[in-house]
Amino acid sequence: MENSGIKRFASEKTLFYLASAILLLLPVVEIITALLSCHYKEFTPAFFQPFVFGAFGVFGTIVILIYKPCELKAKETLGEWYPADFFYLVLVLFMILSAVFSTKPGLYSYGYIFNCENPVDFLGYYFMFFAGSKIRSIEYRKKIVVTLLIVEAVHGIFAFLETFNILIVLPLQIWHSGAAYGLTPNSNFYGGLSVFMLACASGVFLFSEFFCENKALKVMCAVFSGFILYTMMGSRARLAWPGFVVMIVFYLVSGLVMLKSNIDRAKLKRYFIRLFVLCAVFAAVFAVTFLFTDYISEEISRTQWEADGTYDCGIGSNRLLLWQCGLESVPKHWATGIGLDNFRQVFYEKYGSVEKAFFKDQAHNEFIQVLVTQGVFAFAAYMFIYIRTVAVNVKKVFNGDDEESMALSWVFLAMFVTYLAQSFFNCSVISVAPHFWLVLGLMNTCDRPLNNINKNII
Repeated sequence: MENSGIKRFASEKTLFYLASAILLLLPVVEIITALLSCHYKEFTPAFFQPFVFGAFGVFGTIVILIYKPCELKAKETLGEWYPADFFYLVLVLFMILSAVFSTKPGLYSYGYIFNCENPVDFLGYYFMFFAGSKIRSIEYRKKIVVTLLIVEAVHGIFAFLETFNILIVLPLQIWHSGAAYGLTPNSNFYGGLSVFMLACASGVFLFSEFFCENKALKVMCAVFSGFILYTMMGSRARLAWPGFVVMIVFYLVSGLVMLKSNIDRAKLKRYFIRLFVLCAVFAAVFAVTFLFTDYISEEISRTQWEADGTYDCGIGSNRLLLWQCGLESVPKHWATGIGLDNFRQVFYEKYGSVEKAFFKDQAHNEFIQVLVTQGVFAFAAYMFIYIRTVAVNVKKVFNGDDEESMALSWVFLAMFVTYLAQSFFNCSVISVAPHFWLVLGLMNTCDRPLNNINKNII
């Protein structure tokens, strides 16, 4: 009886509920913190999130240690290992090596807990990846999409109010009055989250016949996408725009690619009609926002002032200088990196001190962050996983006979490329990154084991 209980626990259903629960819990925790901060000054914004997600990382790892042996003993998957299992182990290994051989062992973002990613946070990310890879059921995968939209709706309500300076939940960092940050620490983080969720909502609308049959819900998806776009612009985060452009181009190219697929021509025609409607909604929201707010004009002006030297902070708020300093440190620490979440050490080594020198705790580029802090081998592993993810999912789209599964693959691909586009200028934080890692796992479904490697892309 005990073994059967463990087997029931170590199931796809358990992983689905755990992953969904943490996504829903993170914004709820921030709302609770806001309520407590009204009465207790020690509860600052994002006070509980690091502890909650860290505990989840530890618990999730324990679940994996129970789940995998049960999976190996199951008759239908006897002794089978999947690419995603291997990726999980590799990611954990490089994370541990980077932490152990850090130039400042045990120190992450120099003790600034609200902005750091310590080992238990990475365990949480990798659990989300592992869980997503085990969720094969179409119904569970569609429910995760719904969960993501619910999370964005919660963030979006607060972000919308914040654009009118109605601050219910205070941010840790805010640089501009009226900037939307949702339930994240600052507006840049919400900008990255919102454009990622916009790709999700837009995909659900474009493939709405595979998600819902109710016409009212389909209309709501289009309206909700416009709502997210408004809050994205309200974040005043310029880094969201590359993600938005990539998303639009991706969905346009997707339609052209589907012309060569086996999808029903009537459905494909409806896809292009919905894409036209979606672009019309975006154009309307953009026009209204441009005419009645300074979100867009202010971003254009800031970029122009940085380019001509009016702002003494370089292009992209000194990101080019930041990346240059980080890359200069790579030859010294190429194998295991300068240390897990220890980017500030770059400036101690370059200047000897950071008291009067330019410094940041993160690279503001997730690719460079991994390269500098975890080393060349970890960076290569990340790049391999990303490239393989695209290759496998493109193959699924072309070779798959299930249109519902194909639609989900398109949506996840859109979210994936959109996130990577904005991550080139943004930081990885626990209020945003778990959503991406879950989607990355969903794109690496454990449907073909390693012993069937010749028939798979690896």
